[in-house]
Amino acid sequence: MRNAIFMLTVLCVAALSYTTPVLAQSSGSFSASYGATQCAIMGNGSLTTGISGNSLPPVTVKVSSGSGVALVITPSFVTGLYTNNKLNQTNATTGSTQNVGLLMKVMVDGSTQYVIPELGSPGVIYDQRFIQVTASFLNGLTTCVNDCFTIVQSTLAAHSFNFYVSNLTPGTHTISVSWDIVGGGNGEGTCVGPGTLTVEQVKNFSFNSGINLFF
Repeated sequence: MRNAIFMLTVLCVAALSYTTPVLAQSSGSFSASYGATQCAIMGNGSLTTGISGNSLPPVTVKVSSGSGVALVITPSFVTGLYTNNKLNQTNATTGSTQNVGLLMKVMVDGSTQYVIPELGSPGVIYDQRFIQVTASFLNGLTTCVNDCFTIVQSTLAAHSFNFYVSNLTPGTHTISVSWDIVGGGNGEGTCVGPGTLTVEQVKNFSFNSGINLFF
């Protein structure tokens, strides 16, 4: 009986010694920053200011060593666009055109070069609106002097987009997010807020393959 118990113990130890290692690893560190100021549409259709400036506080992440390490970077924002097209005798035929948007830019250590999907570009469009209004019949209205036909349009939208970067050198890296206005200059307006920037360190399940790119 003792010999049987001894043999069973040896077999259990041997089985544990030759267990195949599991390649899947849990997520690593998590960091975040936020801006709490909220956008709102006013009674006349205009927008409140939103988050002051054009960025959130940067996030610092310490990247571990080993292949398959990547950062998943997620800027999430409420964005607002305001347009106000006006027509009169002067521009009734040519029309009133407004074009405005928000370009979100994620940088790792001050560069977008290796951040997907930017890969060196100035960012990703989070929101944009093009609107053109014409009314040629206004040419016959001799009494029309100022704003004969007006369209005011405002939009709020929530956006969350995953950026990611891999093959970073071990050590501390700084991730920042900022936004720029696309177009504008004809009375348009924009608003950003509230917003969050989250960064999570992850590892690929298959260490021998990188992140696939599709174009």
